[in-house]
Amino acid sequence: MAINIKDIFKRQSILQSTLFKVIFSIFAFLILFILLYGQNFWEKQALKFNYDLLLNASGVQTKIQSMILDIKELKRDNNLTKDNKIIKINEVIQLMLNKNDNYIIGYYDNELDLVVKEPEPYSDAISCEEIRFEIVSSLSEPNNISNNDREIRAILPIYDQGIIVGYVWAYAQDADLVLTSFNELSAIVILALTLSVLIIISIRNHMKQIELYLERFCTIIMDNNSDHENILIKLPELKPVLNKITCFTDDLKQVNVALEASKLNIIKIMEGISDGFYALDRNVQFTFINKETQKFIGGNNVELIGKSIWEVFPNIKGSVTYDKIYEAMSQNESVHWEAEGLANPDQNHEFHAYPYNEGLTVFFRDITELKRQQQELDRLERLNLIGQLAAGISHEIRNPLTTVKGFLQFFGAKSQYINDKEYLDLMISEIDRANTIITDFLSLAKANSDNIMRQNINEVINKVLPMIQADAYNNNKEVIVDLNLVPDIMINENEIKQLILNLVRNGLEATAERGCVKISTYLKEDKVVLEIKDQGDGIPQEIQGKMGTPFFTTKDSGTGLGLAISIGIAQRHGAGFEFKTGNSGTVFYTTFTS
Repeated sequence: MAINIKDIFKRQSILQSTLFKVIFSIFAFLILFILLYGQNFWEKQALKFNYDLLLNASGVQTKIQSMILDIKELKRDNNLTKDNKIIKINEVIQLMLNKNDNYIIGYYDNELDLVVKEPEPYSDAISCEEIRFEIVSSLSEPNNISNNDREIRAILPIYDQGIIVGYVWAYAQDADLVLTSFNELSAIVILALTLSVLIIISIRNHMKQIELYLERFCTIIMDNNSDHENILIKLPELKPVLNKITCFTDDLKQVNVALEASKLNIIKIMEGISDGFYALDRNVQFTFINKETQKFIGGNNVELIGKSIWEVFPNIKGSVTYDKIYEAMSQNESVHWEAEGLANPDQNHEFHAYPYNEGLTVFFRDITELKRQQQELDRLERLNLIGQLAAGISHEIRNPLTTVKGFLQFFGAKSQYINDKEYLDLMISEIDRANTIITDFLSLAKANSDNIMRQNINEVINKVLPMIQADAYNNNKEVIVDLNLVPDIMINENEIKQLILNLVRNGLEATAERGCVKISTYLKEDKVVLEIKDQGDGIPQEIQGKMGTPFFTTKDSGTGLGLAISIGIAQRHGAGFEFKTGNSGTVFYTTFTS
């Protein structure tokens, strides 16, 4: 992957970029300095090297020139062989040669064709044959200083009475010059690099100090600390920046205060409404829950915020609420529905969902009591309608029934109808039964307060108890009482008797043989409670909602009016009427205000 240097620089901070630029500038200057200074330095080093070589060669020339007569005598000594002469002359010349690691100085004798040079290993860089060749090829240019690709040399003549008898030569390789020059140049470069590194370290330390002050400056701004004078003394350039930041910070504080006030107002509004309210994001996670919602679902913000509604209430998956929430999310339209409560399936809630860009807001209210009241209102309307019908037709039905009953009794007294008396008595009993139904029917329409007086309900129970116990005894059952001390209340004695008879007889019919029905009275929260409990199998769930509906009955010979009449009596007394049922029996509660 190619490295984009521009992108790397863009990602660097200003301090890092500045430090890099300084380092790059120093190294560029060093390279330029070496390039410009190196060429001049190299030329000077070459001249210096050649001059030194020539100077040393000249010194050897002077020494040998001063000993030329002695050398000449050695050459003329007939007692010595040529080899001995060469050895003697070599010993004399060796004493005059200067030992040097950078170059080799020697002597060449024309007459003896003798090459004298330093002993090995100093002189192994060039052979005697090469020296002879170089001298012979350079005889046309004596006192020459040569600088070619291979070597640097100097050849100086030795005279005897004006005749050249030999040459002092000096030899040096280019590598010797390079090594010497490189050592000196390296020292200069190392010194320059050391100074550069020290300068870079110093600059970097200053950069670090600037960075430290900037960090402290940022901390002061973030913490709203006014102790910034020390930093402004060190970095006065930050003063206008601080002034601008202070202005912006003041503006932001005002905006934050306004936003916080607005947020608090919105929260107060959401918390103040009587409806439950919660907000979901697009992942159906809770983002807000008001107190009313917490009361319904039994949680708090800390527990629920950030959690998915399906995670908190997994039982609503696949329900109407589940479908409607996704419908509002996907179609981005408001949706309204009724369904069971999130946490309590026995409650009924009315939901209104309104989508927005970030999620969904849901308002809901508990309509369980409203539905119950509506059902009760519907039932009362039916009772009222039935009562009006009863009031309108009861007299019209009773009159012809009375007439029919009278003629049936008249015919029953005649001897010619003695064989039909059984049928006549059956018709009279059916007319009496119809008259009883009409009487019960008429009681639904009663709304008067005749004969209402303050009386103790325990006295009413004691008056009707013998009749109830007789019914129970005839059916091999029992009625027991648990009457506690209660205050007097405003009641109609006859209607309360009828209420007790209806409820106890229903209980006896539901209770198996040898079972019992219990009548209790007690005081609860300053209210007198009449409790009638049987030992039946309970009321099935599917018909509990129809209890008290006129003409609805599960008995083969029932009229379906007894419980409806009892509810009407309780309502006329301003009493509460409710029941609880289960496998162990049913309990009816009638609660009177004392």
